[in-house]
Formats: sequence, C-alpha cells, structure tokens
Amino acid sequence: MTFLVWALLACSAAYWALQLGSRSLATPSQALPVLENSAPAVDLTRLLGAPVVAAPQAVPAQESRYKLLGVVAPKSASAAQAGEGVALIAVDGVARTVRVGASLEDGLQLLAVNARSASIGKDGAESFQLQLEAPTTPATGALPAAGPSPVNLGGRAQAQPMPVPMPRFQQPQEQPQENPLQRQPPQQPQVDNQGNPVN
Repeated sequence: MTFLVWALLACSAAYWALQLGSRSLATPSQALPVLENSAPAVDLTRLLGAPVVAAPQAVPAQESRYKLLGVVAPKSASAAQAGEGVALIAVDGVARTVRVGASLEDGLQLLAVNARSASIGKDGAESFQLQLEAPTTPATGALPAAGPSPVNLGGRAQAQPMPVPMPRFQQPQEQPQENPLQRQPPQQPQVDNQGNPVN
C-alpha cells in the first residue's frame, strides 16, 4: 500500500515538472480572437427579401479596346517624317485600316508607326502605344531516319509493255475438190430381160 502511494506521488511530481518546464506555443499572426458578441459576417438582407444590387463593373482601360494586328511602316526616315505608314487596328474586335494622322475615334489619332508598334494619342501627344504580338515559334522536331527509296532517282525505268495477245484465226480447211472425170456413175443393179435382179 505504501508503494502505491509513493508511485502516485512520483507520477504527480513528474506531471507538474513537465507542465512548469514546457513553454507555450506562440500564437500565429493571422489568428483572430473569438468574440462572443461579434455579429455574423453574413449578409442577411438577401434572406429578408432585399433586392440584389449589382456590383459596379470596372471600366476597362482604353488601351484594352484596341489591338494592333499589322503594320506597314516606312523604311526611310524621310518617309517617316512625311507621315507615311498604315496600321491595321482592331477596335472592339472590328479591324480597321488607319493611315498615320487619320482619326481613329473619340479624337484619337494614329501618330506614328514603327516596325512592330503604333503610337496613338490626341492633339499630337502620345496617349498609349500598341505592340504587335510576338510571333509564335515554329514547331520543331526530329524526322525519322531515311530508309531505302523504292523510286529510281536516276530516271524512270521504262515499263515493259504488256504483250497483247493476237486473235487466232482458224484457216478454213480446204475441201478436197472432186474431179468430175473421176466421178463414177452409180452402179445400177443388173436385171434380166424380165426385170428381175440378177445375183
């Protein structure tokens, strides 16, 4: 019995030694304290029948309405200063051909074109610049090893013509001609005077 009491006392002392020697874990920075009186973060107006108010849509940036599809840029500096050049620009998905200096819409003009870009602005001041999309890289791969070719590359072998079977004509067999001189008259039976045949 005394042993059982000392064992319980040792277990209790070990438990409290572990409790006092351990440190508490740090609270994460994103943890929020639980408040009993906090209101639920649920919109109850829809549950009670209030009309749904549409959230205001973000107005797209002006540059996003335009897409540069192609450019015909002048090659010489003098032609560029003269205002030459044409750009193919899609406005809201509709492609339009615009010359340098021509109005695009809403007072916007095509100011200049380069090899892969076009400058658009108002009253000669550049508002934004459109860039051509980078060309896609061509698909590459490895060809299978070449095998022997069944084709004669040095020239075509002349095809031997197929022999055409000739029709066989049967020559008419010559009928032996009878010589009228060799023809003998049929023999008449010999009869006696009274017309009885003689054997």
